[in-house]
Amino acid sequence: MDIYEGIELADCPYCGGAGLLEEENGWCWYVMCMDCGAQTTQFEYRRAEDRSAAAEKAAMIWNMGKVVSPSPGE
Repeated sequence: MDIYEGIELADCPYCGGAGLLEEENGWCWYVMCMDCGAQTTQFEYRRAEDRSAAAEKAAMIWNMGKVVSPSPGE
């Protein structure tokens, strides 16, 4: 099963834009807003079998609204 198919993302807690689940060079996942750039922390994985769990954690944190914004003062 494709990781992207099993994960749903809420709208950005800052601006309401669409979130995008991203994998960074095969070592971590994070979610980023396509409109304002807010994002979660990176969720690392070291083994292939931990890859989907890291993606699910990134999505869970995003959906809870635990993100940082690139705006000044945030």
